[in-house]
Amino acid sequence: MAATEEYYASAKAIALRAAGVSLGFVFFSAAWRRFVNVPAKLAIESPKDVANKLVEAAPGSPIAPIIHWLLDKPCLTEIATYVLSVGEAAVGLGLMAGLFTRVAAAGSMGLNICLMLIFGWEGYECLDEWTMAALGFALSVAIMLHGPSSYSLDRRVGIDPFARLFTKRVAEVLTVLAIVFTIGFYEFYFGFLDLHRRTGIGAYSIVAQTVAGDPHATTLYVNGGSSSGAAYLRSITFKLKDGSDVPVPAGKIQVLKSHFEPWSQSGMHVDEFIKLRLGSMTDIRIPDGAVSGVARLIGKPPQQLTFR
Repeated sequence: MAATEEYYASAKAIALRAAGVSLGFVFFSAAWRRFVNVPAKLAIESPKDVANKLVEAAPGSPIAPIIHWLLDKPCLTEIATYVLSVGEAAVGLGLMAGLFTRVAAAGSMGLNICLMLIFGWEGYECLDEWTMAALGFALSVAIMLHGPSSYSLDRRVGIDPFARLFTKRVAEVLTVLAIVFTIGFYEFYFGFLDLHRRTGIGAYSIVAQTVAGDPHATTLYVNGGSSSGAAYLRSITFKLKDGSDVPVPAGKIQVLKSHFEPWSQSGMHVDEFIKLRLGSMTDIRIPDGAVSGVARLIGKPPQQLTFR
């Protein structure tokens, strides 16, 4: 009996170390790629910058206003991406080494919550985003509950200051939270019985928004579509208050501003078309008296626009 108990204790310790090393490597490798392998991921002038992904992630995220607020402040965005990368490195090292294990696991929980809130909906295109956050959250809970294993640095030096906080009640709450996190977000983004998408990926969806203080301009916000491509605007047929139509080819449409630069890379005239990327916001000039319009895209259904 003693041998059996020793075997199970050893197997549990090894499993916990394997989980910690695996989860920690995921975060540490992400930070390593940015700081060492591909430093352009942390270069504000580079299209590979991490912030570039935030532009296309915002439309399906429940915290889109926060992402847009951050993207409107390039310096703050760059600071946030550096802090995120340093946090991933610290969490990854802590989990792999088994140092301050419960703290590192708590940090991992926070990072996975952020991943799910920002990128979770993109799992409909590639389940990497949703799956990574869901499994990462569950593993974080398990590691945080069990604490350092026999093969961790914490156990070797006798560090586990938060062990007393993890009572049976706390364990039950965190277990339920892990289940709710996974199932709840799946229902929110994809649905169970009625399969749906947080944002459509088959065709682009463009809405017109008011430009504060300028009645002769509107913002074209691409709030639906695939993150792997872009919408190419061919023309807009504006309808005026008197009921007349004014067709304007893309080459004649004046682009006033592309938001979220230098990452958006949108609103550019390309071969007589205007490139509109998923998540982009582009201010354009509209005719006097325009109340609505029909935007025509390459290979996509026409988009009905309403100007307020």
